[in-house]
Amino acid sequence: PGPSPGSVAGASPYHLAVQVGSRYEGMLVALPVEHWPTWADGSASTLAQRLLELARHIKPGQVATSKRGPKVKKTREWVDGAAARAHVSTARVIEASKGKRP
Repeated sequence: PGPSPGSVAGASPYHLAVQVGSRYEGMLVALPVEHWPTWADGSASTLAQRLLELARHIKPGQVATSKRGPKVKKTREWVDGAAARAHVSTARVIEASKGKRP
């Protein structure tokens, strides 16, 4: 799966959303409604244009995608199938452990 339509290669939509969301919440807390920018009440296209202007100032490292490294193969110890499927009754386990206790 490649980048979604309209996204910039190497930019993470998740990290972009976190950046915008955190700044917006800060603005809501710090500024009373009467001091909000005038474009906040405008149309969707006006808001989109303003967001694009602001996005030009974002540092690419803040919104870069996180690439996972290759999966490390773990070696598995081999156990004989007969031993793995062997049944031992609980009574035998208890009886064997009685002689081993200090």
